[in-house]
Amino acid sequence: MDEFSHYDLLEVSTGRKVAEGHKASFCLEDTTCDFGHLKRYACTSHTQGLSPGCYDTYNADIDCQWIDITDIKPGNYILKLVVNPKFLVLESDFTNNVVRCNIHYTGRFVTTNNCKLAQ
Repeated sequence: MDEFSHYDLLEVSTGRKVAEGHKASFCLEDTTCDFGHLKRYACTSHTQGLSPGCYDTYNADIDCQWIDITDIKPGNYILKLVVNPKFLVLESDFTNNVVRCNIHYTGRFVTTNNCKLAQ
């Protein structure tokens, strides 16, 4: 999949997109699960999917998992994250695929808070 998730960095006042990124995917699997949930999918066994209560997680240094903020001025922003933006993965519920978070960028550090499901 060329785009499993899409990331937009938006100006707080206007909602204008100032930067963007995306995550490509070649295999979805249960790498970690909450207590009481069992892993069902693994790329090594040629099964793909995400089980309820499980996550497909990656290290931060893997390519295509960031937004380039090199030219972004310090300030407050909104991070909008959309998972499965083209609805290519079948799901029981598409209404929980968008999250918006408040971002504060100091020029050196980014802090994130107040993440909520959105449309």
